[in-house]
Amino acid sequence: MPNQLSSPCSYFTRFFDEELFQLIAEQTNLYSCQLRGTSINTNPDEVRSFIGMKLVMGIVKMPSVDDYWSEGTRYQKIANVMSVKRFQYPDQDRLFKVRPVLEHMRKKFLKIESENQFSIDEMMVPYKGIKAGSLRQYLPSKPHHWGFKIFVRAGVSGMVYDFLVYTGKSTFGAEQGPAKELGLRASVVVELCKTINNPMECVVYFDNFFTTLPLTVHLNESLGLRSLGTIHKNRLKGCHLEDDHKLKRQGRGSFDYRVDNEAKVAIVKWFDNKAVTLASSCAAVSPVKEVRWFSKEQKKRVGVTLDLADMMVDLYRTPAKSHRWYMSLFWQMADIALNNAWLLYRRDAKSLGEVKHKKLKTFRLEVADGLIHAGKKKARPSKPREDDVPTKYIQRPVTPRPVDDIRYDKVDHFPVFSDRGRCKLCSNGKSTIACQKCGVRLCIVTGKNPRNCFQNFHEK
Repeated sequence: MPNQLSSPCSYFTRFFDEELFQLIAEQTNLYSCQLRGTSINTNPDEVRSFIGMKLVMGIVKMPSVDDYWSEGTRYQKIANVMSVKRFQYPDQDRLFKVRPVLEHMRKKFLKIESENQFSIDEMMVPYKGIKAGSLRQYLPSKPHHWGFKIFVRAGVSGMVYDFLVYTGKSTFGAEQGPAKELGLRASVVVELCKTINNPMECVVYFDNFFTTLPLTVHLNESLGLRSLGTIHKNRLKGCHLEDDHKLKRQGRGSFDYRVDNEAKVAIVKWFDNKAVTLASSCAAVSPVKEVRWFSKEQKKRVGVTLDLADMMVDLYRTPAKSHRWYMSLFWQMADIALNNAWLLYRRDAKSLGEVKHKKLKTFRLEVADGLIHAGKKKARPSKPREDDVPTKYIQRPVTPRPVDDIRYDKVDHFPVFSDRGRCKLCSNGKSTIACQKCGVRLCIVTGKNPRNCFQNFHEK
């Protein structure tokens, strides 16, 4: 348990660390030489800025990338970092070899202290191009019908702990995993469950796309892992349950079941709006509990289970339009890493008794600011404007201070002259001095009661 919360950027760089930024820079320069004969000469710092800009674009959306730099729609948080020409250059090149990046992220996710209930499902990475060939899949049930399919093991909080990118029969490489015995879909579940650290204490859930009786038995016998999933009736292997029409006549909540004590598997058919059949090695039919369901007559509300991992990625999806299909996978990994970082931050906040925590949008913007500015010189020094700073100091200022990664990085915080106004740090001081990088006024007073707010503001 941490003693205090880290900055949003610190949580994010647990996944996107220095090793990965260095890898991306090296592969970008290498591919630039192979394609054009000259290197783009990028470096990890510029890669951080580039990724930070893309994260902001996931929140502040414009019809075209050029609009962020255009005179009528210029957005300074992006346009002041680098020119549009420089920004578009790396986005057209292969920033990385896909496999090393995916494996790097997977190792980072597997190190997260996990929950004890998991869901395995498909995640769609939007891609409408044709250059990816057969890797592009069509799933009509997903909000984005066309794209790359990723199988994900996530916790009840939405935290992603493991994933597999679907590549057809080659998904498991030369070994093919247990695909021959269980089939490809069931093998996906087994592969994702192998990385669970304490399977005896965990339960995994999945839908009828994956569920088979041999899979349920295999997970229990080979991994000691309990599971529950909906199952198609043609996969019941001769297990006969009550007819759907008979259950319907009995009304909502009616059910029928069969139990195999030797295999430790229960099959339950339960009727709600329609019959649903479940295969389980973690529960049978007892105890029977009353559940709430929607009634048009009574207009009762019911809770709805959401695919949290997919939902959070889709809220502020990083734009990934590119001629290179691998960019879609890269930005999906960036979004998953950011969401995992936010969930870790929330987990730490809860353990420390913090009642209020940053919203996902605020967290994302602070990560972007940290990546763009922390540890770097200010790109374009400018004089602070009157409306850029608050008119008075308060305990919780309405105008936000720079994020901690920028405020305490000890790089390029030079004093410059500004219009006279209230100090950002002390309650009654006024100053004509401002920090060039942070863009806030800070007073320096000599005499009998000296104080140096400029220095104190930039020290922890």
